[in-house]
Amino acid sequence: MYRQVILSCNAEKLILPVTPASYEIQTSQNNRTVDIIEFGEAQLFGNPALKRLKFSSFFPSPTHEYPFVVGDNKTPAECVEMLTKWKEAKAPIRVIISDTNINLMMALKQFDYSERDGSRDIYYTLSFIEYKELNTPMANNDKQTAEETGLKERAADMETPDTVTLTDKVNDVLDASKKVYGDYTHYRNIIRSNNIKDLAINNIGKLKLGERLKVPK
Repeated sequence: MYRQVILSCNAEKLILPVTPASYEIQTSQNNRTVDIIEFGEAQLFGNPALKRLKFSSFFPSPTHEYPFVVGDNKTPAECVEMLTKWKEAKAPIRVIISDTNINLMMALKQFDYSERDGSRDIYYTLSFIEYKELNTPMANNDKQTAEETGLKERAADMETPDTVTLTDKVNDVLDASKKVYGDYTHYRNIIRSNNIKDLAINNIGKLKLGERLKVPK
């Protein structure tokens, strides 16, 4: 299974046609030092800072028919238009890099692109910053957030069943995860439980869901 980079925003999704050769993720801690009288400098540990992610690749022109294209067969102009629209919409983007632990909700901070040598390929660099939603439960909301997860409590009858029948058209594992779990984050569970070798789903009428979603108590 080839590594893929999947970006999704609202109801749209883009699998990068050419997987970036490398990526860089930055993590830091908001620590600080203070000067204490008759003691000297002391280190105070702060909270984790937002993660930063950056990678570069290119959107290939369909005229070249590159053999290493593993994502969507969109034109460079279509890819640029979609990413620009997402950035200007001020909406978070889910970033998944398969075969890694990167599955983050992020904001697109910077999108640089250019054409080289008249190839009609568009070379780009994407820079993301982690997005964390602030949970602010209202006083009259009877469903308070769980201390362990920060998520609102759900009724026990909303647990995910062991299997699901695909009645609607499902394009791939990510779509199945979105329909069943409500988001894309559980696609690995579907792959493992159904012994699927690729993100695509072909002629599967029923999916095993493996472990159920844990409902906060």
